[in-house]
Amino acid sequence: MTEPAPRRLDGIARELLAPFLDGTAVPAGWQLVSWDCEQAISVSFQRDDVCIAIECEMRNEALDCYTRTARFNVCVDRLFEDSDLNDVDRRMVEAVLDVIRRREVSLPDPERPAGGGPEVREIFVDRVLIPEGKGHYYINPYVGCMIACPFCYVIDRADFSRRLEGLSQLPWGKSLDVKINAAEVLRREVQNVSGGIVRMSPILTDPYQPAEKRYRITRQCLEVLVETELAPVILTRAPRILQDLDLLRRFPRALVGFSIPTDSDKYRKIFEPRADAIEDRLTALRALHSAGVSTFAVIQPVLPMNVDRMVENVAPFVRAVRLDRLYVGERVHHLYDDNGLQEYRTGEWAAETIGQLTAAFEARGVAVEPLDNFEPLLNA
Repeated sequence: MTEPAPRRLDGIARELLAPFLDGTAVPAGWQLVSWDCEQAISVSFQRDDVCIAIECEMRNEALDCYTRTARFNVCVDRLFEDSDLNDVDRRMVEAVLDVIRRREVSLPDPERPAGGGPEVREIFVDRVLIPEGKGHYYINPYVGCMIACPFCYVIDRADFSRRLEGLSQLPWGKSLDVKINAAEVLRREVQNVSGGIVRMSPILTDPYQPAEKRYRITRQCLEVLVETELAPVILTRAPRILQDLDLLRRFPRALVGFSIPTDSDKYRKIFEPRADAIEDRLTALRALHSAGVSTFAVIQPVLPMNVDRMVENVAPFVRAVRLDRLYVGERVHHLYDDNGLQEYRTGEWAAETIGQLTAAFEARGVAVEPLDNFEPLLNA
């Protein structure tokens, strides 16, 4: 265990993004919303009601992206909506990329020491509540995830951030940063925020992964949020969240979801061997629902399952579901092959299964939300 210290990565990202952070290169008519560097380096801008995120991940010719620079694959997304960029959007993005292309040559490319692990760092941070625009924020209590699902979309992005810092390359699930001063920083940040929605979800880290049992960073952050007008939207794979049921019930608006990509623990053991059992997640979901907490489920990626049984187990206890396919599936193709599950790894099977799930959930009165827009559930 290393002594707590500020993270070098933040300084590296600030140097790259300096012309946006000091306002000298923000495109006319747009305003900077936020920046981050924990899953690649990202910066987002807003114009009227349009929010656009520009994410710079490690260059990889095998992956689709908006464009490439010398160091990056660049991904661009209109947040909160499913629509393409228009000409105004593209001009802004190109202006931002012109700056990044000029400055990326100064990024460090240090040699990385040999890997060992597992590695847990206690770190100090100066930012916790990250704006997304339109009154939406997110919090990552940790960086990294010891649950280590092998299909996780963020594996390469998280490693790229470690690479910029000159840290060793470790298998996914063998490194974790613990933001030990997160609650202290958050308590200061919320003084300048009147209200909104705060995501705490396993895109980069599961807020209730095993480390939470010791550190309680998520609990500490919720204790700060409960005294504000901010509404948490939490997604986890861990029934450990029930330890905070007393706190969650104190929120006038809170939404808790479980990631349940299959109904079968047989398949869970193949694809999520270090995650909690499916039945334990369902039991926790039922307990939250019974306690009056608004709940949802995320079935992503759709793994081998019995569709009817999945809907029967989930629908009575949630108000909405999010469905999606497997991304970067080549990482786990061997798991399908080694277990005789090749028929389930095709895009056609995923599309058909999502269609069946959509029809079945909607027939049970459960909303199917394609864009993670759970705000109507918080306001109902």
